[in-house]
Amino acid sequence: MKATSILTIGCAAIALSVTSCTNFGSPNTYNMNEIGGVQETYYGTVTSVETVKIQANNANAGTGVGAVAGGLTGAMFGGGNAKYATAAGGAIIGAIAGNQIDKAVNNTTGQRITVRLNQTRNGTRNYTVVQPVGKNNPIYVGQQVRVIIGNTGSRVLAY
Repeated sequence: MKATSILTIGCAAIALSVTSCTNFGSPNTYNMNEIGGVQETYYGTVTSVETVKIQANNANAGTGVGAVAGGLTGAMFGGGNAKYATAAGGAIIGAIAGNQIDKAVNNTTGQRITVRLNQTRNGTRNYTVVQPVGKNNPIYVGQQVRVIIGNTGSRVLAY
């Protein structure tokens, strides 16, 4: 039973470390694949800012680790064939809990920002970008901004 307890605690620690690795960054944070890439810069005025929810791509890590931890914990209870039932129940409950924890940790608040560009781009003057809310980059309607467009995405920055 001691080995199972240690394994359960280890799985829980892994779950917390895995789910805390997702980083939505900020408008001022760049990924390694963006370094050295060509980016176009346009200037314009913000015409709309809407709050949106940005979801993590998947919550499989939390679900899997939660299922393992729950199954191992459930196996510590009951005897004989009941041990299998408690392990299965623990796995199901652990998977649900792990999935919810993963989503809570990895979802973030974002903004859908529409900018009226000073010049046209591909025949249009309106450009919309969804990005995480930047604590050091507040965006509001009527503000003059830079829209930076690269191969891996776009961002709106105050100037």
